[in-house]
Amino acid sequence: MSSKSDTVLSVSDPATERFAAAPAPVSLQRVQSFLNTREAGLPVEPDLLTRPGSANAWLRTFEWPSRPRLTADDLTPLRDLRQALQAQLEVEGNSRQVASRSDLARTLEELRWNMTVEEGRLTLSAVGGGWHQVAGALLGDIFLAQQHDTWPRLKACRNDICSVIFYDSSKNQSRVWCNTLVCGNRVNLQASRARRRQETS
Repeated sequence: MSSKSDTVLSVSDPATERFAAAPAPVSLQRVQSFLNTREAGLPVEPDLLTRPGSANAWLRTFEWPSRPRLTADDLTPLRDLRQALQAQLEVEGNSRQVASRSDLARTLEELRWNMTVEEGRLTLSAVGGGWHQVAGALLGDIFLAQQHDTWPRLKACRNDICSVIFYDSSKNQSRVWCNTLVCGNRVNLQASRARRRQETS
């Protein structure tokens, strides 16, 4: 099975670039960007999916199966999908947490799919416009990434007050911070101070 994400060209990503997080390859760029539209980071950047204007400005930076235009009614289901995917990444990065798939399952139940043949390749797309097209393209990207074992490399920063999505390109997939100099140093400094307090108490 193929997806049009195979042909997406690398573009400037306004959502991820504002956090200076390690960028994902082209095949996962839309997904990373979508997740990084959240209100997140240090300092906190605004949510790009709160209004149709900012949502459509973000949308136009990427190629989609059609040319969806988001309305206010499309934003709530997209934010719900974003939250469900964010929670999944945070769980996968922390074995002590328990995954809840109910939110993502609800989104999947609301989507209907259409399979066509384009240039001899099977293409799967979501039926409908607006958020259906965006969600369908994103889930298609994730499906392909799982087949190629790149999905586990997309991670949420382990710094809870940040949780920006970054791509771990390290050989052993050991990175846990979106930015070692910012979040890594901040968390390590807090841990060091906590140890010193325990030693002196």
